[in-house]
Amino acid sequence: MSSCNDQPPRVQLGFSLPLHKNNDDVDAPDTSSFDGQEHNNALGHESPNWCDWDGGKIGGLPSWLNPRDLPDGPLCCRGPCSNNNIEKKDCGTPLRFIAQLYCPADDVTNNPAAFHRSVYVFACPKCFSDSSTLFQYEEHGDGKDAKEIPAALLSECVRVLRCQLPKQNDFYPLNGDREADDEWEKHTSAYWSKTNKNDQLNLCSVCGQKSMGKCPKQGKWFCGPHHQKECLRASKQYQKTNPNGTMPQTFLPSVCYESELVVEEEPDVPTEAESNAGISNNTDTMNSKSLFQSNDITDADANLEQRDLNELTGNKSLAEAATGVTDPTTLAFYARMNIGGEDNDVRDQCLRYSRWSAAQKQPPDKDEGEEEEEEGALWLSSDNRPNEAFPPKCQHCGAERAFEFQILPQMIHYLLNDPNASGDSYDSPDNGRHVLSESERAVLLEAKAKIESGMDLPEGFKEQHDLAVASARDALLGISRKDGNKGGTSEDLGDKDGLDWGTIAVYTCTASCGDSGTYLEEAAWVQPPLD
Repeated sequence: MSSCNDQPPRVQLGFSLPLHKNNDDVDAPDTSSFDGQEHNNALGHESPNWCDWDGGKIGGLPSWLNPRDLPDGPLCCRGPCSNNNIEKKDCGTPLRFIAQLYCPADDVTNNPAAFHRSVYVFACPKCFSDSSTLFQYEEHGDGKDAKEIPAALLSECVRVLRCQLPKQNDFYPLNGDREADDEWEKHTSAYWSKTNKNDQLNLCSVCGQKSMGKCPKQGKWFCGPHHQKECLRASKQYQKTNPNGTMPQTFLPSVCYESELVVEEEPDVPTEAESNAGISNNTDTMNSKSLFQSNDITDADANLEQRDLNELTGNKSLAEAATGVTDPTTLAFYARMNIGGEDNDVRDQCLRYSRWSAAQKQPPDKDEGEEEEEEGALWLSSDNRPNEAFPPKCQHCGAERAFEFQILPQMIHYLLNDPNASGDSYDSPDNGRHVLSESERAVLLEAKAKIESGMDLPEGFKEQHDLAVASARDALLGISRKDGNKGGTSEDLGDKDGLDWGTIAVYTCTASCGDSGTYLEEAAWVQPPLD
């Protein structure tokens, strides 16, 4: 996603690349790689050599593109935990930094101010830990159900910031290659704090945002009492088991584990003809796995009652259909995650990038009722999707917003699990996961087509279907999303749990407005997790 890419691929996939093991030796050469790519030790904008910038980073602290004019902080939740009181910005839970992406847009917008462009995503650990229960109905003594939390409010649990700069700016050299001056410091907030005598640019030790003051006891800067207390509690807890050690930043509950975000093109999606050819070449295998074998469908199966059909197709409350196993959208999601097969396994993708494809492409004339070609976000469920009014137009310039990228549930694993911990819990091919075969993928797609067609479903469909989808879900999300811990944290201190989502879709201004390097808010839509 660098500015040198004039024709970006249709869809790019983001993967987590762990940092080198020997983090203490900063001068040691880094030999880790991802498909031949050398790891970039200086993540985000930590280096002024902007020719090396590509992809982004996951977890840790944000690396600010504009290190001087930072957003007012701390960023807090505007979702359910704040009672939707956006007038009092500090009433919600402080947000946790999730990821940032470097994605210049000067070439596609003809806006030279977007030569450098980064998008930052923050999420609420409290609301996301409750995101499934927020969508469940609760029975009351009067027989009435509690009002369901709307998905639009859950989406307020995410804050998205966009910042951009022209090529000539106050922070980075014009020639952004490796020959830049080693003494260059203008890309750091510390430089501007000293130059402008602004103590707020001594960043918070916990969240990396503007600080409000320095704690005399700890000798560190903090954005407020919340993170000041968190750091003090964590330090005391760490010293109990490491009396002579220095507490690593990732021991703090609010700091997720850090890794590099690298990108590659999505494997080609098989065409309908190719899929049909593959199915015809494996007729015996497919018939043994098929959910709709020809000899299974009888006249008796044509008389399923509506309530049975509703139960099979997921037409019921989300609380009752949390797994979404008969949702054609869910089936398509699992099938798409497995398109690479064993030779090009892409299930560990944690981000999908396809900037403004739906907004830029002129759709052909279609017959009424014809399904629109798949573009934009790859939704996990048919429920809790945005309506036609979303996303809102850019509040800064009035331009349309469109889908740019989405964060997948797989990212949670990398945020919560230490890549340098002993064992293979971070990323192991031998952790019980398997790649779906072509016949198993075809089962998912066959079920999707049959459900969408409205056909009567045969007896025994649900049992076979649930088994197929459970296999797909385990194959995709077999890695634990919630087994991260910091080894020795107390219950009152908390841990890195509290993150759980289905998908986070990010929509940005298609004009990429702004020329002053300010941090502008964009829009996001959150689908809750299925389980």
